[in-house]
Amino acid sequence: MKTLLNPWFIAGCLVWLIVKTTRVFDIPVSWLNGYITDFFAVPVITNIGLWLQRVFIIKSNYYVLSPLQVTFMVVYISLLFEGLLPLLSRTYTADWIDVLLYCMGGLFFYQVMNKPVLEIRG
Repeated sequence: MKTLLNPWFIAGCLVWLIVKTTRVFDIPVSWLNGYITDFFAVPVITNIGLWLQRVFIIKSNYYVLSPLQVTFMVVYISLLFEGLLPLLSRTYTADWIDVLLYCMGGLFFYQVMNKPVLEIRG
């Protein structure tokens, strides 16, 4: 459960909540909607995947994702949001800057968030 309490994961979720709220009230915050959410997409989605691995499959808080797994998530999210969805819906548009932000988010996740959860016993 501590994986979901990572402060960066919580920050990414709060950013998403703020963006959703601004959309509902039609308050444009383009830099937040257009860039920050794309940066946090990979860390948030991949952190949920890490939590699922730790809780249901590996069953260890010491498990971390490999560079290949994080790279797969970056490629998968890039292809889905910047390749497939723009072909299927006019709601989505392909943007290579978003792909760069997904890559930066993946690197951030791997270097900052993808750490074992250390149990503190007192």
